[in-house]
Amino acid sequence: MSFSTDGALSIDVFHKGVFVPKPLMYFHPDKTSVTEVDLRNMEFKDFKIYIRNLTKGMCHDMYYCLPNRALVDGLRELRDEDDYVSFLDAGYKNGRRISIYIDHGHEPLMQWIEEEIAKDGVYGDSNPSSDDVDSVMSDDISVDHEVDDEVIEIPKSVDPFLSKKNLIPEGGVDEEVDDEVHHFLIRDPDQKWDTMVPVFGMRFSDRYELKQMLTNYAVFKGYALWYEINDSTRLLVRCCKNKEWKAACPFRLWATPMSSEDSFQIKSLIDEHNYCRQVNLGSIVTYRWIGKMLTNDILEKPRISYRNMVALVKKKFGLHVSVGQCRNAKSFALDEISGSLVGHYEKLWDYGAELLRSHPGSTVSIEVNPMPDSTAYFKRMYVCLKGVKDGWIEGCRRVIGVDGCFLKGVCRGELLAAVGRDFNNQMYPLAWAVVSVENKETWKWFLDLLLEDIGMGDGRGLTIISDHHKSLVEAVKERAPACEHRQCARHVYANFKKKYTSVEFRKLFWRAAKSTTESAFRSYMREINAMSTHAYDHLMERDPKTCCKAFFELDRCCDAVENGISESFNAAIIEARKKPIISMLEEVRVYVMERMYKQKGKGEKWNLDICPSIRRRIETFKEQQRYWDVTPSGLQMYEVRQLHEVYAVDLDQRTYGCRAWQLTGIPCVHGIAAILFLNGNAEEYVAVWFTMNMFGSCYRYNMKPTNGADMWPETDEQLPDEFGSEEVVVAEEVGAEEEVVAEEVRAEEEVVAEEVGVEEQVAAEEVGVEEEVVVEEVIEQMVADEQPNEEQAAEHVVAQHVQVFAKKCNRIKGGPSLRITKLNLMRKVVTKDGMVEVQICDGNPQPQGYESSTILFVFETLKLEDEIMDLAEQDEAIKMLTKETMQERNQ
Repeated sequence: MSFSTDGALSIDVFHKGVFVPKPLMYFHPDKTSVTEVDLRNMEFKDFKIYIRNLTKGMCHDMYYCLPNRALVDGLRELRDEDDYVSFLDAGYKNGRRISIYIDHGHEPLMQWIEEEIAKDGVYGDSNPSSDDVDSVMSDDISVDHEVDDEVIEIPKSVDPFLSKKNLIPEGGVDEEVDDEVHHFLIRDPDQKWDTMVPVFGMRFSDRYELKQMLTNYAVFKGYALWYEINDSTRLLVRCCKNKEWKAACPFRLWATPMSSEDSFQIKSLIDEHNYCRQVNLGSIVTYRWIGKMLTNDILEKPRISYRNMVALVKKKFGLHVSVGQCRNAKSFALDEISGSLVGHYEKLWDYGAELLRSHPGSTVSIEVNPMPDSTAYFKRMYVCLKGVKDGWIEGCRRVIGVDGCFLKGVCRGELLAAVGRDFNNQMYPLAWAVVSVENKETWKWFLDLLLEDIGMGDGRGLTIISDHHKSLVEAVKERAPACEHRQCARHVYANFKKKYTSVEFRKLFWRAAKSTTESAFRSYMREINAMSTHAYDHLMERDPKTCCKAFFELDRCCDAVENGISESFNAAIIEARKKPIISMLEEVRVYVMERMYKQKGKGEKWNLDICPSIRRRIETFKEQQRYWDVTPSGLQMYEVRQLHEVYAVDLDQRTYGCRAWQLTGIPCVHGIAAILFLNGNAEEYVAVWFTMNMFGSCYRYNMKPTNGADMWPETDEQLPDEFGSEEVVVAEEVGAEEEVVAEEVRAEEEVVAEEVGVEEQVAAEEVGVEEEVVVEEVIEQMVADEQPNEEQAAEHVVAQHVQVFAKKCNRIKGGPSLRITKLNLMRKVVTKDGMVEVQICDGNPQPQGYESSTILFVFETLKLEDEIMDLAEQDEAIKMLTKETMQERNQ
């Protein structure tokens, strides 16, 4: 392909924009220009590839506009070789320059043009070129065609005098530009923050929404925008400041309210910048914006420090912000999150009622902590659904793993769960509960409800596997005294390896734990004793009979020494644990519902007599049995030997000398050798729990679907006040931010419990019951026994406030051990409102810059953790200083 005109073309490619009709315009384009490109020998298909590479894949429907024409008059399709030839001819005739427009929405542009021409009877104004359109719009927009006064954008002019018409004079506001557009451009609230740009004529619900958009635009582009005029009815935005504190950039945005409705609109815009990108954007970046942008990060890590927030803002947005901004941003974000959580706790009883409506026969229990002032705080909630419960009763072995895992979001607490094992030896979630803290009292409550649901009474015939948390062990002893309680060997080893780290210790520990006979167990323990008597004593003190197969009950068909089934469930719901309570419970319910449906579907496709996992295990034993010799000794009785190992096998009684068959319900390698010696079928010797008949019983019952929140039954139950003191945003009560090995965390909690008092006292502390504050010198009682006066009563209130704050400080884990060394009332003044203005300090005079109404704490320590400072910032009545800072202020 060749042309008579020689030379190369310059092409302006407009993409990432959107076409809108009446009048036809192309909003918010990205412009990519190429110069001196020779297209004379390039075919159309190659040209499309060239444009696709130029726009990074943004090549859909292509159009070009004839020179010196408006879009409605000059827009032409570019879809084949003929169009391509016309496109090149037009470009060469226009001084070797032409524009291309990419349509990403496959809009009916030709139809729009025909309708516009038919309506007006003439083509649009031929003077302005589509290249001169200065109005841009984001990818996500909506166009509103309400009739209103029309705003005509003043075109740019090179005449300095005429250009002033588009600006607001320095001394005031030109009211003549306060007109409004005919075709509104409405900001899409779901638009991504980094795609927001100001657009002439765009309207917003209020000026705060506009300012949020401007901050997003400034941060993404790196522009130091600032407000020259900023009040309830006017907004004038500039970019950058020079040494005279005046605008150093052409950018200018003017916005005012619309006359016909309650919304803000951009009335004038010059969207030009002169290389003014910065990393310190000044006042345009507020703590509210930081808080909103980091809400999810704070939700996942409520105890994130301010210094880490500064680094996070730098990493995510490339901005320099102060620690003070981050402190206020975190407080703002937590308040926003707390507000959204209120609705969850208000709807909790309605949610429970919906579960009972959709799952008749289920158990849903919700409890609160009533307070003396008639308020109530959420305490705990238990859920066990009918279909899951019936499936476990009819088709699962009597083995349950119980465990607690920390909630990851703002609302701290724990999720307790009971998980069974199905016919294929996979997890079967049975019941779950949300509690404020994991202790003996909550475990007793959980076990009471669980045992009642599954009909196990005192636990006779039941095996419970868990870690060796002291409160859980005691709760099981009290509520299920007849059950077999195994402790997870993995948690035992986690503590053991802290002191004994060698590989040989690890091998011997696990060999001892997995020994199926007492003689084998004692043999491995003797080896450990030979290596270290302290290691031996350490293990024997932890009751190895609860984590060794040699001592397990023989009728459970389960030889598990670990509670991995519960850990798998905790891992499966890890994302749900970051969410508010109802969202979390719903995700757990939906996960269990989907799992039961999928497991049932898988089982229906298996054309087997026993489940696949057990069949694979038997096939492995069949391979191994070839190395064992079988000697018959009587009817269905054999000796199976390999070198020095000899085991007796009784096929009638289904017992082996190694006890593995009795423990698991599955023939081991010795039994398989004897069975195959008789040419028997090993699968016929598998316990009934692993057959497909049990599959039908386990997944016979379906979980029922539930309705959305707007259709939940309305209940008259007492609602908790927000989310309760034990689940407050600042995670004082629960402690560790990240879940670690449960035994390590719980051991630490037990030590704390010993220092404070008995475990029940800790439970009382966690639910908000009053406790004594540990300080070196306790505040003296300031209320007279008989008829205290107003001043004394107010002072007593202040003293209580001090005690509560000190209690919160001392609860923070991982921080400094803080004590108030002296509490001397230096000043007392009764105000008109009956409030007492008190200064509490270390005997020093009032620091400069602090009013007498400030409650001032002076701590001996010079290093205060962010958590302590955060508590002080949340309480307007409290300011905290180190002695060093206090001396600086006095100077």
